[in-house]
Amino acid sequence: MKDIFLIFTIIFGSLTLSAQTSAVNITFEKEHHQLGDVVKGEKKTFKYNFENTGTDVIEIEIVSGCDCTTLDWTRGPIKVGEKGSIDVIFDSTEKEASETVDVDLYLKNINPKSDSPYLFVLDYTFNLLNK
Repeated sequence: MKDIFLIFTIIFGSLTLSAQTSAVNITFEKEHHQLGDVVKGEKKTFKYNFENTGTDVIEIEIVSGCDCTTLDWTRGPIKVGEKGSIDVIFDSTEKEASETVDVDLYLKNINPKSDSPYLFVLDYTFNLLNK
């Protein structure tokens, strides 16, 4: 009888823990974009499309990049299973060389392990042509 009680206690305890554990997860169609050849002064537009594949509703606090990057993103809560996007306009006017540019995505959700907002780092690369 003690063994059966112990087994039920373990099963119930693990179900309770899994019900209390929530996870933030975003799945991106592409985390890295290769823009290829870009003539200095040219603008390129593209998107980072994503889906909330975690178990928590997420909300984007801010998305940042360098001065050459204009960003817009899905506002408001994004429920589990919903999709969103980060729209990017890259302006090569001030660039002097080819490079990789980071795009940082900060969520309003707080990571309980670090007690700071969740951060996802995306990037894009380009080959600058001076013509």
